[in-house]
Amino acid sequence: MPLQLSNYSWRQTSTAVFISVPLRGVSVRDADVFCTENYLKVNSPPFLFEAFLYAPIDDESSKAKIGNNIIVFTLHKKEAAMWETLSLSGVDKEMMQRIREKSILQAQERAKEATEAKAVARREDQKYTLGVMMK
Repeated sequence: MPLQLSNYSWRQTSTAVFISVPLRGVSVRDADVFCTENYLKVNSPPFLFEAFLYAPIDDESSKAKIGNNIIVFTLHKKEAAMWETLSLSGVDKEMMQRIREKSILQAQERAKEATEAKAVARREDQKYTLGVMMK
């Protein structure tokens, strides 16, 4: 069973949130980071950090820097506003599970769309190359 990390720190501006998650005694290379609009997870056995974010973020432009036994997240907010807390309060286990599942489905859908777009671009490139060779 993973140990929940609770010794993280965070600060914010009206447009971004900065989170520092220390991973002492653990290889940060093995850290698995998962981030979506409303959910952030770092799994680095035996430690686990989860945050059910207060408001949606732009996960496409958000970043994570890993090094020196720490992970530093720069999360860009979708709406410029100050958050009361980092995580939603009063979240029960059932709601946590729904948020996790929704986040995983969103990530899978994005990956599928990216794969399809890449395949279409490859076919277009091949078609163009064939056309040039035929001329």
